[in-house]
Amino acid sequence: MLAYTSAEIGVLFITLTIITGSIWAKPVWGTWWTWDPQLTTTFILWILYIVYMILRSTAANDERKARFAAVFGIIAFLDLPLVYVSARLMRGISPVVFGPGGGGIDPRMMVALTVTLIAFTFLFIVLLKQRLDVEKMKYVIASIKSERAL
Repeated sequence: MLAYTSAEIGVLFITLTIITGSIWAKPVWGTWWTWDPQLTTTFILWILYIVYMILRSTAANDERKARFAAVFGIIAFLDLPLVYVSARLMRGISPVVFGPGGGGIDPRMMVALTVTLIAFTFLFIVLLKQRLDVEKMKYVIASIKSERAL
């Protein structure tokens, strides 16, 4: 339940990232989308999240399918570090900002980045708690219905 609800929020966040990134890219790079390695690996991560959600939702109470979905989720997680590293290993249009070879980041931008990172972490936690509460309520309702059916 935790992994599935986290994936739902992950799909929301990555969708927003891709959409807002495209809106930002048009005036800056002159194109809505480019098959830059970092953008492509992010898009692949988005697809993997969706495939995981489909696999997990079709598993229902089948333990074997649920285990398969869990293994897929673990393997799909390997794309996450690839998104980060892709800007360094496969040079594209995305700049390297952090680490060796990076252009650095203005201290004022670092403050904005840190505040935003903290805010989105709290947003994730709040959304996750709310979503888990809904799933728990569904489970309780389903168990009450099954008891009354007997």
